[in-house]
Amino acid sequence: MNRHRSLFAVLVMVLLTLMIAPLRGSADSSRFDDPDPATIPLPVLDHDDPAKAVVARVTFASRTQATVDRTSVSLQRAHTHIGDPPILKLNLTDVDGTVTDRLNAWSPLWVFSHGDTERMDVRQSGSGSFVVPFSPALSTMTITDVALNRDVVTVDVKPAIRDFCVAHPADPDCLESDLSVDAVEPAAPLFAVLGEPVAVSVTSTVSNVGPDGPADARVERTVVAGPGVSVTPAAAETTDVSLAVGTPQRLAKTYSVTCTAPGAHTLDFTTSVTPKRASVIDPDPTDNRRTERLTVDCAVPVTINIQPGTARNPVNLGGSTLPVAVLTTTAGEYGNPLAFDATRIDAPSLRFGSPSLLLLGRGVPELHNRIHPEDSLERDEARRDGDLDALTHYRPRDLALTTADTTGCVFGRFRGPSGPLSFYGCDSITVVG
Repeated sequence: MNRHRSLFAVLVMVLLTLMIAPLRGSADSSRFDDPDPATIPLPVLDHDDPAKAVVARVTFASRTQATVDRTSVSLQRAHTHIGDPPILKLNLTDVDGTVTDRLNAWSPLWVFSHGDTERMDVRQSGSGSFVVPFSPALSTMTITDVALNRDVVTVDVKPAIRDFCVAHPADPDCLESDLSVDAVEPAAPLFAVLGEPVAVSVTSTVSNVGPDGPADARVERTVVAGPGVSVTPAAAETTDVSLAVGTPQRLAKTYSVTCTAPGAHTLDFTTSVTPKRASVIDPDPTDNRRTERLTVDCAVPVTINIQPGTARNPVNLGGSTLPVAVLTTTAGEYGNPLAFDATRIDAPSLRFGSPSLLLLGRGVPELHNRIHPEDSLERDEARRDGDLDALTHYRPRDLALTTADTTGCVFGRFRGPSGPLSFYGCDSITVVG
């Protein structure tokens, strides 16, 4: 096939020569005199010419089915596709999925047949090589049958480019960049309440320690939630960054985490970094991935009553001891999803204060370091339920609340059916001084 295409090119050149010769004879012949060979400079070979080509050997089982036998990078410049008939189309895409070039190509199924007359036949199967210009960002080559308007096969050229750059690290189109994930840092509140979402922020630090740069890199961040907790978004996220040597980048992401069961539950946050281009070689990929585990304390929601017997719950920040009842409830009572026995509270774990203080692990402890089991609603005959609640006391008030607060809360631990668990409850207040 190649011999016939070459013969065709030679015939075209002969015809052009015959057409031009009369014109030369009718014009001023001095304008077309051949130059003195001594004045023609000798050709100089550019040994540093980085011209290369990507070669894919493909076997066609039919016009619509083919397999890739091998791909490689050649140190010879790719031949031009100008003049190739539109039998096949080569669609070249880069690592971003952008089509960078579309080239016509001859099909190895189209061959010249010899006999009484020479004709073109289409074979049922055959193999051929497809040669395209090299690019450091080249990712795939899709071969399309033009007449059928159907993709035949997609060639992944990245492994061939990677192998070439590993073997030729000094090639100007290849880089060596040691990428790494230096840190994955999740940050969350001290606890989360069952059924109420909380924000968890995760900061990942990635860097390039060289020797070459900047290098385009692809950072992927994933999260895996263990039983008892859900996370949104759960899908992996990919971010492209350009990493200069010695200039780490920090990437922040916020997740919404919701507890579905009480107790301590885990989330695993993973960050990985890889070269975006196959022409960038990472000599030490062992530090390209890092996972950090976050344990979330999922607290049981409970009902509390600040200053039992009052409706407005007036609080004087300079007042004396503040009584707060933690109620014993059944599942569904006061809208609580789980039953709660307040007499099982671990008194030394108790803290009272505004929500913001308790989420930071602050607040004031129970004054007596114990609970007082009693029916805290016994003064209201209509609401007496006969349950033993936990009456607790706190002081000083001004270390637990501010004049701007409208809510007071209690956080602590209690003896659950299978071990210690956390609980959390709030009540409205009116700060009067």
